[in-house]
Amino acid sequence: MPTIKFATNVPVEVRLRSIEGRPVESQFGGVQHQFSCEEGAFYVSETVGAILTEQFRRLRVQAGEPVEICKGEVNRGNGRKGIQWIVTQVGEPPQEPKATAPSELELQLAASLAQVEARKQAPAAQPAWAETLTAQTCVLVDAFASVVKHSARYEGLVKVDDARAIFLSAFINMTKNSGNGGRNAA
Repeated sequence: MPTIKFATNVPVEVRLRSIEGRPVESQFGGVQHQFSCEEGAFYVSETVGAILTEQFRRLRVQAGEPVEICKGEVNRGNGRKGIQWIVTQVGEPPQEPKATAPSELELQLAASLAQVEARKQAPAAQPAWAETLTAQTCVLVDAFASVVKHSARYEGLVKVDDARAIFLSAFINMTKNSGNGGRNAA
């Protein structure tokens, strides 16, 4: 039986054999819903399966009746996009995504998707101390790289570990005596 795929914003006409999806094991772990149609089968998450089943019932879809299912992209405000599954009966005017109030399940799905999207966003701004530490570390890495490059002139007589020890000693000595202009007799 061929697998039916849903591209975003492209309605797919199907004739369902049953308006309720059958729970099956997902190849990615967990449970998903399988819907069997005359044209093949399609698989969706449990949440989407419940949303589709609810829409089939609300529209009083009967097995064998042609329906269009669309995985539509909708604007969630503030530049955020989301997915809304829309079922329409073939031969009836298409529903606008905002035409009916979203069900409780759709609201939960939207909230869940918003949380996932928020986690994907760039990490929160670092505190000032972390930014300072990062900047100082980058400068130290650049300085150490210069020391290692310089020590290479001595054709192996000065090892990287030796250069690191000298570099760290000089840096620690400099920071201890920064109160007197950063100079030390050492």
